[in-house]
Amino acid sequence: MKKLFVLILLVSSLIACAPKPTDEKVLTILTSSGYPPYEMVDVNGNLYGFDIDLGNAIGELLGYTVKWVDMDFDGIIQSLNAARGDMAIAAMSPDPARDVLFSDSYYIGDDESPFFVLTKVDSGIASAADFLNKTAGVQIGTIQEAVLNKMKDELSITLDPRKDVSQMVQEIMVGRIDFILVEALVAGEYVNQFPQLTRFELEHEAAYASSGTAIALPKSSTKLDDVNQALATLKENGTLDQLIKKWFTE
Repeated sequence: MKKLFVLILLVSSLIACAPKPTDEKVLTILTSSGYPPYEMVDVNGNLYGFDIDLGNAIGELLGYTVKWVDMDFDGIIQSLNAARGDMAIAAMSPDPARDVLFSDSYYIGDDESPFFVLTKVDSGIASAADFLNKTAGVQIGTIQEAVLNKMKDELSITLDPRKDVSQMVQEIMVGRIDFILVEALVAGEYVNQFPQLTRFELEHEAAYASSGTAIALPKSSTKLDDVNQALATLKENGTLDQLIKKWFTE
């Protein structure tokens, strides 16, 4: 009987000392430091920056403890789809060629739009509404192609996919293509070369949704809606504006 009592005490002691299960939810976020002011490492080896503050705010809003993993940028996509992270916040543009899901954009810098229309001065194209029944040149695999794919049914745009932008510019000059969509700096270079051309920034909801920087998630992720809702909340309550002011204007 005494031995049984000692055994019971021993078992009870072991149970008491065993690690207690935790209800803590962990959100693993991948990033790639060395890209100020988005993600950097301080003298103590701690990550800090705009993206870090944003990720921590999203984690808090969704009820997660955030675990950051710093890695080479070119390994992020593969790591996401190998289930080594829940998402990546690394100043990443929502490029359709990247084999992941993307959130809504959370930052679009001034003069950084990748969506400028390049067309002839006398084309009659001055806004997105003028794309109706026109032929657009698109470079294959780019975010510009993705945006025009979203717009083509609405405006009956015919897409002419090409690999080379300079070739598309020549097609504009001879009238086989009405316009192309390229980055601001690229459009400016061609306007400088050819006085027959003009450029303007595309204003359309499809372009806004694909501009700037976005959060990447694995293709199989079920968190996309939650992340987009968190971003919307951070915009509405002013947190995102505060972070932009902190990291980009101060």
